[in-house]
Amino acid sequence: MVMGLGKSFGFVALLGASLGVATSFAADWYAKDNLQPGHDPSMIRFEDGYALMSTNNNLQLWTSEDAYTWRDHKSTVSAIPQWAYTYAPKTEGIWAPDLFYMNGEYRVYYCVSEFGVRNSAIGYQSTTSIMPGSTGYGWKDHGHVFHTKQGTDSYNAIDADVVKDTEGNYWMAFGSFGLGIQLIKLDATTGYQASDDKTVYNIARRTSKESGGAEEGPSLIEHNGQYFLFTAWDKCCQQGANIEQTTYKTAYGRADKVTGPYKDRAGYNMATGGGTILLERYGRYVGPGGGEAFQDLNRVRFVHHYYDLNGDKYNHIHIRDVVFTEDNWAEMGQPFLGRYLSAEVEHGALTRAVSGDLAITRSNTASNGEYLAYVNTAGSKIRLPMNIMQAGNYLLRYRYANGGDAAAEHKVTVNGKSQTVALPPTGSWGTFPEKSVVMVPATLKRGGNFIEIEPSPNGNFAELDRIDFLRVIRDTIPANGFDNGIRVRLTKDDEFAIKDGGYAIFENVVTDSIVATEVAVEVKSLTGGKLSIRDGKKDGTVLSECELVAANEKFTSKGWTTVNCSNLKSIGGVKDFYLTASGVSGEAIVKNIVFASSSGEIVCNQEPCGDPISSSSGKDITSSSSGTTAIAPRAVRHDSPASARKGYRDLKGRSFDKQIPYRVMF
Repeated sequence: MVMGLGKSFGFVALLGASLGVATSFAADWYAKDNLQPGHDPSMIRFEDGYALMSTNNNLQLWTSEDAYTWRDHKSTVSAIPQWAYTYAPKTEGIWAPDLFYMNGEYRVYYCVSEFGVRNSAIGYQSTTSIMPGSTGYGWKDHGHVFHTKQGTDSYNAIDADVVKDTEGNYWMAFGSFGLGIQLIKLDATTGYQASDDKTVYNIARRTSKESGGAEEGPSLIEHNGQYFLFTAWDKCCQQGANIEQTTYKTAYGRADKVTGPYKDRAGYNMATGGGTILLERYGRYVGPGGGEAFQDLNRVRFVHHYYDLNGDKYNHIHIRDVVFTEDNWAEMGQPFLGRYLSAEVEHGALTRAVSGDLAITRSNTASNGEYLAYVNTAGSKIRLPMNIMQAGNYLLRYRYANGGDAAAEHKVTVNGKSQTVALPPTGSWGTFPEKSVVMVPATLKRGGNFIEIEPSPNGNFAELDRIDFLRVIRDTIPANGFDNGIRVRLTKDDEFAIKDGGYAIFENVVTDSIVATEVAVEVKSLTGGKLSIRDGKKDGTVLSECELVAANEKFTSKGWTTVNCSNLKSIGGVKDFYLTASGVSGEAIVKNIVFASSSGEIVCNQEPCGDPISSSSGKDITSSSSGTTAIAPRAVRHDSPASARKGYRDLKGRSFDKQIPYRVMF
């Protein structure tokens, strides 16, 4: 059993006290949805951030550095292009844009249509830069790409979406009611339909009478050599007083070839009615659909609209991670509320054993104003898919409320490994002050992680608000384990590259676990300029500085040069690290940020690590998918999970039962 912070000498109590994670946190834990407007949104990642467009506003452009705070640049066109009236004489606006980078330029495919009929057409515009005011910015319209005609065609040329296949070819999906979703091949140079394949492939169609063929808004993305088709089902766009009429949802399937067949998780073909529901109405979030998957720096994300039932009852957007399972199926992650290593549990996949369980409830003290009450019944489950960019040891900062007189318990399962978490009384229900947390140790892998929470059968209940994922660092932060940033990228070899003026974010670093003050970075070449580790933001206090010049070269091994940095300033608690670059020529390729002893050795628990792959080293090994090996923490071990306090021992065999003054070091 993992003990709560209220127990004096349980594992987590000592761990939390020694690392300072209970009271000193990297950022304001209280999240708030930014309520960005948008309908049928499309997003694209570019070097300095994100661009966003949505429907029915003449290609209004928004940009953001962080995908949370957006800047409005107004419409890119003043009127509907004249060519559009040839194919849709009664069109009243531009619909459903799709942003995509191809052939060295940014393109937006868009459609015009007459509502309710198939007089529709798709065209596109392009620009060499997508940031207004920058060199190369300026949209050029290229006119007609594809069209359909009422009475002639059984499908509809709306809702375009472009994808690149593994062979470098480009394809465009489109369609709606009738025969559903179609696919055509594009010529990358011209942007029009390719001449070597004029086939119109039907890749999805709803066939049941009950559905009325209600399927539209396709989005395609490739992941690990397979193709994922996301579509919107049922009735859209009823908002305001009519919001309850909206039944929109998101379904998907997967294929080995871009042309299909696309099958759902049960094996049914989407061309004959198949589709796995990925996202549908929950709580106040009505009609989550009309979305698009896009590739971010190190993760796939999905942007979609929804209607806020308890707010203004109109459309807003959410940006979520798509989290892939070990066998490469997609699950939907958290809406992005400004932080990557946080989970608002009300946005998890909720399985209710009885009606009324796992109730999404309002509270002014809860993060984003909501939490889960009635986590009560055996069989109820909260599933939280999370993308984690750095493999290793973490603490789950578990925010809860227990207004009862005795400790409650939750079963927490991380990637199939379960533990029981004790949740001592907090004094009240429905309130979540900073102290209402316990720490749950977990080992996470790079990529998709799946956390499941179930009520314990002991009869004592606890409410749940939020989980933060705190990375426990002793000696090494792999640079490719960053959460986000600008002017950064991953190379084809999964190496981290940063340009002048760029920064990378490493959220929720438990700084108390770092046992050395000396810092070094491993780089591929000395590019000049400097790298800085900053506290909390891109222009925050410099904690350590690294000059990328020859005088600082320490040694070279397998193409990597170790550069000494200034000693780490006094730090404590949980912080966000920002790695910034200034004066760098070209790109700096960075492998690791290393915290080392005065002898130049990497240290583990204040002693040399030794051979990380030798069984004689006496240390547990965790390997990331990038090939970087980290040494697992000197954690305590408990052989009998049924015991509340007895039997805890560290790796040297010392008992926690005797209340020895032993600091848990990582």
